[in-house]
Amino acid sequence: MSETVAAVVAAPLAPRARGMRDLLPDRMRAFRRVEDAFREAARRWGYEELRTPTVESYGLFTAAGALTPEMLAGVYSFLDWDGWSGERVVLRYDSTIPVARAAAEAGIPLPARLAYVQSVFRGAEGEEWQCGLEYLGAPAVAGDLEAVAVAAAVFGTLALPVELRLTHAGVARAAIAAAGIDDALARRALLDDVAGGGLAAVREALAGRPRALAFLDAALDGSGGPPFADNLIALARAGLPDAVAPLAELREVAAALVEVGHAVAIDPALPLDFEYYSGVTWEMRGAGGAWARGGRYRPAGEGAPASSCGFAIDMDRLVAHMGDAPRRGAAVAVAAERGAGLADALRLADALHRHGIAAALGEAGDAAIRLTAGPDGIAVAGPGLSLDGATLDEVVQLVLRRK
Repeated sequence: MSETVAAVVAAPLAPRARGMRDLLPDRMRAFRRVEDAFREAARRWGYEELRTPTVESYGLFTAAGALTPEMLAGVYSFLDWDGWSGERVVLRYDSTIPVARAAAEAGIPLPARLAYVQSVFRGAEGEEWQCGLEYLGAPAVAGDLEAVAVAAAVFGTLALPVELRLTHAGVARAAIAAAGIDDALARRALLDDVAGGGLAAVREALAGRPRALAFLDAALDGSGGPPFADNLIALARAGLPDAVAPLAELREVAAALVEVGHAVAIDPALPLDFEYYSGVTWEMRGAGGAWARGGRYRPAGEGAPASSCGFAIDMDRLVAHMGDAPRRGAAVAVAAERGAGLADALRLADALHRHGIAAALGEAGDAAIRLTAGPDGIAVAGPGLSLDGATLDEVVQLVLRRK
């Protein structure tokens, strides 16, 4: 080893970059459980997996118009400089926009069901892992129901109870339109307030419209299933007519979910970035907050489908809630002596692997069974075990019984 290399190895390691995360073995075990549950649920519903680049053009997000100025301020942005000129690029802030771009560039025919497992990079939060899907060209209502069903299947597989809350972007839009704000800056400020805090932010702007306020108070005062939507529709007809159609669509989705056994809460006050969405939006809440969010939207750009829907599961939050999954190390340690015994040990480990048994050479952490291959068979040692001259079949059966 050269002096330079030796100095580098001996020097203390620099800490990881700000906002980035290591997924160590204890967390990776839980991470894989979530990932496997998601992939299987998506596969059953006909979704195909893709992965988009970590680095995307800055213009992709500004042209799409789906990110507010506040969101754009939180992207990891830098200049991709080639010595003569450069392009402003970003670390992937969102997965929906890149998935829509990839599908359009590749000419994937619509409707397209696409799923992903990848990270996004967002300002103070840093790197966040998501699994999610995009149903590009999804029909209204049927597409909404399918997306909710896939997410519900994931949490069902993981045996994690969730609370499903639904709203509709059209309700917030109707309330803001009713406020009649002409000043562009004031309207922009109200849009941002409603996106971040829900319908309560528009109450003051509706102060001169008592029937609209009656609807708003009822919407803010509770949540419920289809009967709650019926009450809101009746109030909207008198005080906020533009909200009637969105509420009727919201009721249709909720009624279908209730009929197949889902517990549903219609909650028009749910704070979601409604500018990003065009129809029904929802979240599935567990301990500590929202574990999944989704809804119907219209991708920007030429040739974009008129309607799409999707969702993303917050894998970091979910994995933190699940805690450490049981360690799954090697079940068997195979003695590897220097000399002729090395080849025998390798052959024995390979044979165990072909039978689906985890085995490693030498020390293997918590392995309870230790094997030594010899000319007269296999020696087996472990708690309550002492056997010489065993055959491979005998060892396999013994290990399988102990698993």
